[in-house]
Amino acid sequence: MLASALRYAERGMYVHPLLVGAKEPRWLDWESRATRDPEVIERTWGRAPFNIGVACGPSGLLALDLDMPHEGEVSGSPEIVDGMTMLDSLAARTPGARITPTLTVRTPSGGRHLVYRAPAGSAVRNTARTLGFCLDTRAAGGYIVGIGSVVGGSAYVLEDGCPTDPAVLPDWLLTLVTAAPKPPKAGGAPRRADVVARLRDLTRQGTREERWAAGILRSECDELAAMKQEGGRNNRLNLAAYRAGQLVAAGLLGQAVAEEHLTEAAQACGLGADTPREIEKTIRSGMTAGLARPRRMATAPVRRVGGAA
Repeated sequence: MLASALRYAERGMYVHPLLVGAKEPRWLDWESRATRDPEVIERTWGRAPFNIGVACGPSGLLALDLDMPHEGEVSGSPEIVDGMTMLDSLAARTPGARITPTLTVRTPSGGRHLVYRAPAGSAVRNTARTLGFCLDTRAAGGYIVGIGSVVGGSAYVLEDGCPTDPAVLPDWLLTLVTAAPKPPKAGGAPRRADVVARLRDLTRQGTREERWAAGILRSECDELAAMKQEGGRNNRLNLAAYRAGQLVAAGLLGQAVAEEHLTEAAQACGLGADTPREIEKTIRSGMTAGLARPRRMATAPVRRVGGAA
């Protein structure tokens, strides 16, 4: 882990420790503390075989998280079965587009992280299924799990034959990410059942306090996803983001994890069909307010948890 963390730093990428055997950050303020300093890295990873988080914002990266579908999750198109085939479909429908070879990491679930350099000054950001089926992005405010990290007994590994340095994000992908288009018809909006199913595992792991927090997020997302009448949906999203922000501030939820599930729930109830950025703005507003008022269980200590790709 130490050698891998140092290699990332040598290539200009900022790293921070994740919990041993997990994807959650060891540090609550991981983005501001992410480092390239070899002395800090050696001191940190010399204490324990922490997994590696690569902070996308400080590193100037945008990572495509090409996921595998969760149980019961389908695209609605027979040729689109996972994040990789979704990306292939996007490239095929975009004139002149090609998927530029870049640093690629295989994940334990069978997915891939395609890691690109974001052009200087570009407004790239995290997205959750906004670009398409099983396709998320990690940018400022997000991180990816680094090569060599082990989760569930399986390691994140460098894809055979791929470059070891990130390529510059292609213009066609930059356009898609910054425009944040509505989900392609092949992907469609997630179903309420899929939103709840994706949160089920979160409520079964971690400490009692973390399961309690995950249960609150699951309930908030379920109620939001069930709303079909237009009136009040945006206010309900703002409230859900506020409550999630309180749990993030208490160290019981990862902000990236919470925002990803809130985005899916918002899409499931029909928000963002014409104005995808409205979801992001509402979540950010509610989350910011919640972060200022942490919510904790009165009878138990708090352990820090974060979120990643």
